[in-house]
Amino acid sequence: MDIVTCGGLTLLELGALIPIRELSSFSAFKKFCIGLLVQYVLLKVYRVIIYPNFFSPLRHLPGPKDHNLILGQEVRKFTAESPISTQLQWMRKWPDAPFIRYLSFAGKEVLLVNSLAAYKAVLQTHVYDFVKPPFFARLVGEIVGVGLLFAEGEPHKRERRLLAGPFSVPSMRKLLPVFRAKARNLSKGFEDLLGDKAYATVEATETLSKSTMDTIGVTVLGLELDTISSMYPQGFQELYSKILHQGPLGQLISVVNAFVPIRSIMPFEANRKFIKATADLRKMLRDIIEQRAATLADGTFKTKMGESRDLLTYMLEEAELRRKETGKEVWSVDDIIGHLLNFTSAGHESTATTLAWSLYVLATNHAIQDRLRTEINSLLETNPEPDYDTILNLPFLNNFVREVLRLYPASLLAQRETLHPLTIENVAIPRGTQVDMMIPLAHQHPSIWGADAGAFNPDRWDGVSGAAASPFAFEAFLQGPRTCPGRSFSLVEIKTVLLELVARWRFLGVEERGGGELLMGGEEAVGRGVRFANPSLTYRPAEGLFVRFERVRG
Repeated sequence: MDIVTCGGLTLLELGALIPIRELSSFSAFKKFCIGLLVQYVLLKVYRVIIYPNFFSPLRHLPGPKDHNLILGQEVRKFTAESPISTQLQWMRKWPDAPFIRYLSFAGKEVLLVNSLAAYKAVLQTHVYDFVKPPFFARLVGEIVGVGLLFAEGEPHKRERRLLAGPFSVPSMRKLLPVFRAKARNLSKGFEDLLGDKAYATVEATETLSKSTMDTIGVTVLGLELDTISSMYPQGFQELYSKILHQGPLGQLISVVNAFVPIRSIMPFEANRKFIKATADLRKMLRDIIEQRAATLADGTFKTKMGESRDLLTYMLEEAELRRKETGKEVWSVDDIIGHLLNFTSAGHESTATTLAWSLYVLATNHAIQDRLRTEINSLLETNPEPDYDTILNLPFLNNFVREVLRLYPASLLAQRETLHPLTIENVAIPRGTQVDMMIPLAHQHPSIWGADAGAFNPDRWDGVSGAAASPFAFEAFLQGPRTCPGRSFSLVEIKTVLLELVARWRFLGVEERGGGELLMGGEEAVGRGVRFANPSLTYRPAEGLFVRFERVRG
């Protein structure tokens, strides 16, 4: 866009300075190229150096000043020990500021939300005065699809209404048998690993990822993934993993592509693999959609009485109903693919990561593990298959899961961009300003959660008061009109899995990668023997999480 602007200005200047008869000469073309280059360089110098440092109305806000000229604070963020270490340092340095300002690539100003009032303004009061930044859509959209995640304004309201059914409480109650069956399959995998040994080790991240993806297959696509995957050279989960978990070069290409569209011209093998995996996954989903539409049309697709419809079936039936009522198409096939990818990502990766951190906490805090097992066993002794409401309202299990989500939220970041000038907390924010909400900042803010905000303490939820009682103090699923529609889905799946695993297995500790030795004496702490992946779109352990377990003795 800048090059077009500079080109237009250069043409106007040449037209004013050079006679019309000379405009078609080589000399005029040469002057045009030189003028274009000079104007483009001057514009970039203004935007990268002069405006953010001398003219921006945001330049006086608290924030780091030691920016790299071109990369801003991005190198510091990407080389930190975790994807939120740098931002946590800023929060602790300026705890009372509603926004912290820093520079990103090429002098771009970013505001980091740092108060409950600012969170509420962005997520609720002014929610539709913000949109997702275009670069964020390029970065995340090619991985998790467009769908509801990137819908804005009235289209977002419409999509939420249309998709409310599959995530309603009645639907969740019907899905409980699916969650329970998949949890038992996961537990059987633990049994197979253990065999007749005294103890065994499970790589929690990958194991739980496969289990939650199996659940997604049934609840989102209405299929056992093994069935559909056997029909293609690479399975659904394998393709999705290649897209979501790229190597260092692939991650770098994705980040750069978010700002400068280079995806189609990069000759590297990592890029070719990403493009192929994306195309193959979308083809697989397109085939599933077309086949399901055909079986719904001829009446050969049936669900058992009382079963909840999977998301795909719901969308196809809803689309047909709306088509008959209005004569208009509600969703194209590409729209449906976008929604399926959205919910696959949210319901699979986020849930698996939360469960992995749950096992980490249990393995490294046996007192909490014993207390949770006592509550679960007391329930299962009298009620071997508790219903939806009973599971959701187990007091200590509820506190435990909320505390895992507070300290280890699977989703790290929500980014917005102002549609027009706004004033929030007495800060005048220009149009087009990027606003970042780093979820761990709210969750570990001492003025909200107290001096022990960085400690794992499930009992804090029994007496939440003051700032911590605000709904905007807990952002694991965001709040306001853009809150995650799959919140109940995720919570009931997490609790159902924990109900099964904690009752049957005792988690002894965390092992060092490849060595088989338990991490002890503080080495098991996050940041030492266990590290966060960085860069990463999710708050997940780097290079796996190896948890030692044994059978619960009667």
